[in-house]
Amino acid sequence: MKRAGGVTARAAHRARARRPGAGSGRMAAFFRRFGEETRRSIGSVTRLAIAIAAVKTHVADLTLCVGPSMMPTFNPSGDVVVVDRTRAGRRPRRGDVVLATSPTNPTQLVFKRAVGVGGDEVEVPFSRGRNHRLARRRVRVPLGSVWLQGDNAMNSTDSRDYGAVPEQMILGRALVRVWPPSGFGSVENSMGDCALVDDAGEA
Repeated sequence: MKRAGGVTARAAHRARARRPGAGSGRMAAFFRRFGEETRRSIGSVTRLAIAIAAVKTHVADLTLCVGPSMMPTFNPSGDVVVVDRTRAGRRPRRGDVVLATSPTNPTQLVFKRAVGVGGDEVEVPFSRGRNHRLARRRVRVPLGSVWLQGDNAMNSTDSRDYGAVPEQMILGRALVRVWPPSGFGSVENSMGDCALVDDAGEA
């Protein structure tokens, strides 16, 4: 009787498996699980993207510097630089290389050296044209502003052309050059060809 009962149970199981709709139910369950996993994955990716964006905006970012204005600090062909974003919109230290919104084209970013902060009087190299010998002149930086200058004074569009820029346009400080590998190292704090004549207190 036990054997007969076992055969009958297996036969009933096979009958249920062959019953119309059994396969579609399993497929529906699979797709429900698939949808749930997909939604969880999308949520995780979205949260990761938000976290990365927050880090890039408020902590640190990799930025490419291209062009001759910051020679010899950076190569004109392009260097990749780690930018500290934690001091964005605040007064930088004198001599720091900073990333700023371009005053002549707000859609572009520029690397320049902050050689003067609000209230400072600085002496800067000045030329009337690209091929003229550099002379010197003194400028007073308005409060709440920063005087930006390229290290390559003979080939740089900077505060000598567009004046001091508001501190709010400063997006971060260049910390380390990471590419090319041959140039790996920290970005030096320096006044370059400029000189501080009268300061407004420590930056």
